[in-house]
Amino acid sequence: MIDYQSGYILRPVKPSFIYISLVLALLLNFLPFGNHAWIPDWLIICIVFWNIHQHRYVGVVTAFLFGLVMDIHSGSLLGVHAFSYSLVSYLAIAWHNRITALSTFSQILNVFPIFLLVSLFPVLVNWALRDQIHWWGLTSVIQAMIEALLWPLATNVLLFPQRRPIDVDPNRPL
Repeated sequence: MIDYQSGYILRPVKPSFIYISLVLALLLNFLPFGNHAWIPDWLIICIVFWNIHQHRYVGVVTAFLFGLVMDIHSGSLLGVHAFSYSLVSYLAIAWHNRITALSTFSQILNVFPIFLLVSLFPVLVNWALRDQIHWWGLTSVIQAMIEALLWPLATNVLLFPQRRPIDVDPNRPL
């Protein structure tokens, strides 16, 4: 895989690194920060990133299983996070060619609708089931904006182990 921003060929990713990063993101979501709009969903950032860059290792089923864990943890209606994570995972996999061809800061505009969908989905489900909308739930737009703004940081952190060194040995064939 080529990192289009730097022009370097990336090393193959280790599946253990992918799943360790997903578990660490899940543990970050478990921290008791409260349910505020400025707290991003670390797990969905990590899932979307790996769906875009390594969709053979992290797919819709993985996103669904992590969504079930988040449903159990948050105590919400069982399946809300699971369905929204799997829907967003499908969109990220479908858009991965378009997103990887852009620069990191242009990717922000393309991943923002994905994060907006996953943030607004629980609000829409509660609206459909209870026939009333909680306007404070629309602060999830702020959460989606923060998650999209964290995208360049996530890209740099999660691609760091794959980047080749700049100084190349001239005796190596690649």
